Amino acid sequence: MFTRMKTLYRGGQERGFTLIELLIVILIVGVLAAVATPLYMGYIKDAKTAEAKAVVGALWTAVQSNGIGTCGTASLVSNGYPKAGLTTGGVTTPDRWSISAGGANTLLVNCSTGAYTASAANLFTIKGDTADIDFVQVRLNYVAAGTPPSRLQCSTDTGTTFVDC
Repeated sequence: MFTRMKTLYRGGQERGFTLIELLIVILIVGVLAAVATPLYMGYIKDAKTAEAKAVVGALWTAVQSNGIGTCGTASLVSNGYPKAGLTTGGVTTPDRWSISAGGANTLLVNCSTGAYTASAANLFTIKGDTADIDFVQVRLNYVAAGTPPSRLQCSTDTGTTFVDC
């Protein structure tokens, strides 16, 4: 009777995976994880840098707008904070990014030619304020003679090395 039930329910053969099959699957999963983890970490760093670049882009647009609006008079970078969605202290809401340098720098727009003159080559720098982004800094570098004149420079080592991004 037991033999009949065994044949009826399990087809008379053992089911499952051998030890070799399990080891091969574990090996494949391990190799995939070893390859995917560094790629994933790079994507995370790129996403955080992109967030900072978005804030810098908003502030640069606001500073240009103010410079054009006050044509012939130097406009403070800090005057662009409200238009860029920053507080008067140069901090995003919620507090993830802040202006670490350059709030007192100015941009002058020539009324007749439309040429920009920045008071400093590194017009402003933004840095991460929370633990997950405190290693990211992005600055706007403006050199009128450069091609292009404005460049974003990024650092993912807490501001030690900046490269064009």
